[in-house]
Amino acid sequence: MFDERALKELASVEAEGPILSVYLNVDSTQRNSEEYKLELRELLKCKADGIDNEDIEAVKRYLEYDYDGSGRGLVIFSRQAEGIWYAYSLAVPVCSGVTVARRPYISPLVERDGLYGRYAVALVDRQGGKFHFFDMGELVDQRGFVGEDVHHTRRGRGSSVHGMRGGSQLSGRREAELVNRNLKETAVALTEFCQEHLPRRLLLGGAEPTVAKFREVLPAPVNELVVGSLGVDFEAGEVEVREQSLALLRELEQERHEKVVEALMTSAAKGLNGVVGLDQTLSVANEGRVQVLLVERDYHQSGYQCTGCGYLTTQRLNRCIFCGGEFTEIPDAVEAAVTQVVEKGGTVEVVDEERMEDTRIGALLRY
Repeated sequence: MFDERALKELASVEAEGPILSVYLNVDSTQRNSEEYKLELRELLKCKADGIDNEDIEAVKRYLEYDYDGSGRGLVIFSRQAEGIWYAYSLAVPVCSGVTVARRPYISPLVERDGLYGRYAVALVDRQGGKFHFFDMGELVDQRGFVGEDVHHTRRGRGSSVHGMRGGSQLSGRREAELVNRNLKETAVALTEFCQEHLPRRLLLGGAEPTVAKFREVLPAPVNELVVGSLGVDFEAGEVEVREQSLALLRELEQERHEKVVEALMTSAAKGLNGVVGLDQTLSVANEGRVQVLLVERDYHQSGYQCTGCGYLTTQRLNRCIFCGGEFTEIPDAVEAAVTQVVEKGGTVEVVDEERMEDTRIGALLRY
């Protein structure tokens, strides 16, 4: 399973020779196995000059004999000569592509983790709730809470509480009290669920009036995680919950990107805690000051990196002013910056071209 720990491990990997990074769309709703195997052969053929044959054969062998056909996206990193091998089947789609560099090409994974990583879905009704914890679209845990039974009837007919002999006629007020107690106990159960799994975001589902009342009794720290509501029935199954939650997260991510980019541009223009452009962004990344790195999708730019301390720059320098090490040219300083930010605990946002205007890359700073 791919998770945040795996992403940080990949960010720390560096090889002496070229690492082959493969992203393959294996979504069975869009194509069959022969189609994506053919695409892989074509992708590898285009990069054949820079790839060790051992790595090409290892990837083909894995796809032919070891891959179980599950998931929508397949990601592989291989450098057989140095014992480097990672293979992840993802429940979320990826765009097919092949990259060769001394580090794993992790930007697409960073984007997917930012979009689909560590989120919870809580479906609630008047009696209890069902909780789901997903990571990268994969269900990690599922549990629920059931309170006292509430049978709603028209006013004047009453309702009964399950478990009481012969039932009991409840007034509208007592029924409301019972529902409110159930919602409070459900909120306690959800709080414990979130404390265990530490989701970054929480989606709620159920009848709109019930969800609104539920939010009133949710503790503030959990309420702050709520980013949206799903239009799914309480009895919805795992597949429906997953598909609708992924679709909603995509919509919310686009809206959030607009706000983050606007915040970056405003901060940079006022000389506050934001910088734009590759030179300035590399400078603050080297210092570990990046809180959020914003990168235009498919933006790549060559640069230079110190072989001693890893200092990144777009300038050709003879010696590093910090450690005295030599610089080597790297094909993608942008990807190196992404890796550096992930290693130092920052977050990365991959945004569409039109949102970044002409800056292509920038960062919101910790200080």
